[in-house]
Amino acid sequence: MSNANNKGRPAPRRRPASFRARLVGWTERIAPWFAAVLLALVAVWFAFAVYTSVDIIFGATRRTGVLWSKAGLYAAALAGAVFLALVAVRVASPSRFSDGAVRAFATLGLLLAAFSAPLIILRGEYGVTGMVIAVAPLAVYYLRLRRALIDILPPWCGGTFKPEKRRRPRGEDVIKRPPRTWDATSGPDRVADGQATKPRRRQKKKKRRSGR
Repeated sequence: MSNANNKGRPAPRRRPASFRARLVGWTERIAPWFAAVLLALVAVWFAFAVYTSVDIIFGATRRTGVLWSKAGLYAAALAGAVFLALVAVRVASPSRFSDGAVRAFATLGLLLAAFSAPLIILRGEYGVTGMVIAVAPLAVYYLRLRRALIDILPPWCGGTFKPEKRRRPRGEDVIKRPPRTWDATSGPDRVADGQATKPRRRQKKKKRRSGR
C-alpha cells in the first residue's frame, strides 16, 4: 500500500510471534550446536581412551597384538566422532563446508562409528558408560543431523542425493557399435552397405540321361 492511500495513518504493527513459535525457533538454532558440542565431548572421551591404551602399551613389558588392536579401536571411534562433529557444524552453520565435504565427513564418520561401536560394547571395558558413549555418535546423527541434510547426503548415509549423469556435449563424436554383419566372415554371400542378405542356395545340376 502506497503512502498516498495511507492518508498519513501509521502502518499497522506486526503482531509479535507467540512464545511457542519463538521457543521452537530458538531450539532449532541451538540444537545443532548442542549436537556439535556433545560429539566433541564424545571425541574427548575417546581421546582419553586412546591415551590410556597407548600408555599401557608403552608400559607393558610385552607388546601384544591385543593391546594394539584396542588402541586402534578407540582411535577409529575418535575419528568417527570428529567427522560427525564436523557434520554437526555444517548443520549449525551451512556456510562452513561444501556439500561434497559433508558427504565425505558423513560417510567416514558413519563407517568408523558403525565399526567401532559394536566392538566397544562387546568389550565392556568401561561398563554402561562406555556403551552409551560408543552409541552416542550414531544416535545424534540419525536423530538430529540427518534430517537437516537429507537432500545432500547419499543414500548410504540416509539421504536422497543422487549425482547427475554427465551429458555429452553437442558435437562430440559418439562411437557406435558396428553392425552385426561385420562380425561375420566376409564373402560373396554378404552384401556391403551394412545390410545382410540371405545366402544363395547352390542349384544342383541335372544329370543328363544316357542314350539320348
